[in-house]
Amino acid sequence: MFDAFGPWPMWGPGFGWIFPLLMMVFMIVLCVFLMSRMHWGHRHSAPDWSASALDILSERFARGEIQREEFEEKRRALLRSS
Repeated sequence: MFDAFGPWPMWGPGFGWIFPLLMMVFMIVLCVFLMSRMHWGHRHSAPDWSASALDILSERFARGEIQREEFEEKRRALLRSS
């Protein structure tokens, strides 16, 4: 019933060592993949929409797309909301 290697013939002579080797390689590749997908030390904060909105508003005023009164009114509204 059992040979010299007991009830586990995959540990005997031949190619029974391939499966454990492939499992170790798979685990290493999986760990490397998961670690590459993590963002170490990055803090995800909300973007500063008010600053970018003010920048866009200033650019529009500089290009002459809006008048000074409209610029001042929108700038006050943006500053109040932030």
